[in-house]
Amino acid sequence: MVVHDKLSSALRTFATANPFSTLEESGRVLSTLLSNLAREDTPKFRRVNLTNAKIKAAVLGAAGAREVLIAAGFSAVEDGSALEMTGDGASARAAAASAALDEALVAAGGPFALRQRLAHEARCCCGGAPGEAGTVLTGGMDNLIKVWSTALPLQGAAEPLRVFVAHENARGASGVLALCSLPGGAVASAGRDGKVVVWDASDVAGGGGAGGAVPLAILITHGEPPGKEVSNKQV
Repeated sequence: MVVHDKLSSALRTFATANPFSTLEESGRVLSTLLSNLAREDTPKFRRVNLTNAKIKAAVLGAAGAREVLIAAGFSAVEDGSALEMTGDGASARAAAASAALDEALVAAGGPFALRQRLAHEARCCCGGAPGEAGTVLTGGMDNLIKVWSTALPLQGAAEPLRVFVAHENARGASGVLALCSLPGGAVASAGRDGKVVVWDASDVAGGGGAGGAVPLAILITHGEPPGKEVSNKQV
């Protein structure tokens, strides 16, 4: 990735001039600020409020952090209370700076690579990284379990390696609420439908090509009494 000199210099200072604890906390805040604007160009995300104590500490309390945002396209407002990004292409500029920030932090040894949005059609309730599979699993209120690769670079639009379908709407409720690693690399999922579903290690590792997978076992376990209506608002 080609990064202009000012951003490259600011990132080098940020990644090398701070103790790890500062780098970790400030890096998370900067990553959030940039990725929010990269995802959605709104006045809210174009402005970095330096009167917020957490943001102020992350931006002004870490060497090079403010310079990273300035190089990304932000500029200080007149009273110094905020940084703002103006002009066209704000999302694209923020996305480029966000990707460059991730690269700098990974190179510095920070745990900042996994920054990608892993999307479900409804709220994501649980996740896990089983063993050495090189994948991350997420479970959502859409009753789906998705398998994602952890291979770098984790940028752009993510597509799941596999999608597991076994849980279903039951008694007015839906959702996968828990994932648990099992011996041998298998994974069990538990849902609002009262089922515990066991998934094969090869599927958990993303093998078998795109698409669904067949469960090893489906256990009908606990749940609300039959016929009783429940709501996802109770989760």
